[in-house]
Amino acid sequence: MTEDQRNKLIERIKRLLALSKSPNEHEAAAAMSKAQKLMRELSITEEDLELTDFATEYTDMILVKSGHRMPAYVCYMASLVESAFGVKCLFSDGQCNKEIIFVGTKSKTKICVYTWTVLARILKTKMAEYKFSITHLKCSPGKKVALAEEYCEGWVRGVRQNIVPDTVSQKESELTKKLVKMKFNPKEADLRGSGAFGAEANDAYSQGVLAGKNIRLHQGMQADKRGALSETRYLGRA
Repeated sequence: MTEDQRNKLIERIKRLLALSKSPNEHEAAAAMSKAQKLMRELSITEEDLELTDFATEYTDMILVKSGHRMPAYVCYMASLVESAFGVKCLFSDGQCNKEIIFVGTKSKTKICVYTWTVLARILKTKMAEYKFSITHLKCSPGKKVALAEEYCEGWVRGVRQNIVPDTVSQKESELTKKLVKMKFNPKEADLRGSGAFGAEANDAYSQGVLAGKNIRLHQGMQADKRGALSETRYLGRA
């Protein structure tokens, strides 16, 4: 049996289980009997069926090239998305840039791709603007990069202050962890801090926090089967 054939049978089982809730007792009993028979034949459990509503979505991290150590602010932003949507974020090396992987329910992971892309692009622009704003400082190029990364850490902190964490059921959390375990062998990310310190670093961080507070994170609403997003809904605090 091919994977496609198995998936079609799983969808049939799900339809039969839905039909088993029919107010017509005979129809409900027949549907449940057929569903249980197929589940035995395919060695499928109820948990297996629930996992079909979960997925993994990959997208370009945008902020880090493949093979480079990950700045701490990128990990902080991944944590922000995990909190906002109740998903799990993992990291992987792509061909050019690193990739971020979202694991969770299908609807959430697709929205996370949209959200990450928007946030990463905004942060990349803000970082470039901040670097330009400190061109007058008499310090090495390396220190300017460090200050810009400190600014980014503050920016993510500012954005996070606007977010209301998603409430995830214990069942959803357990299924997400199971899918991660089934598909991946997660390792601790090789992070590096900005390396900036002192008054200039504190000022950079504070400026980042203030700028981040002005960001209003919106949830993309899927508009069609192709995944086009044309509507958003605010996720933050009132």
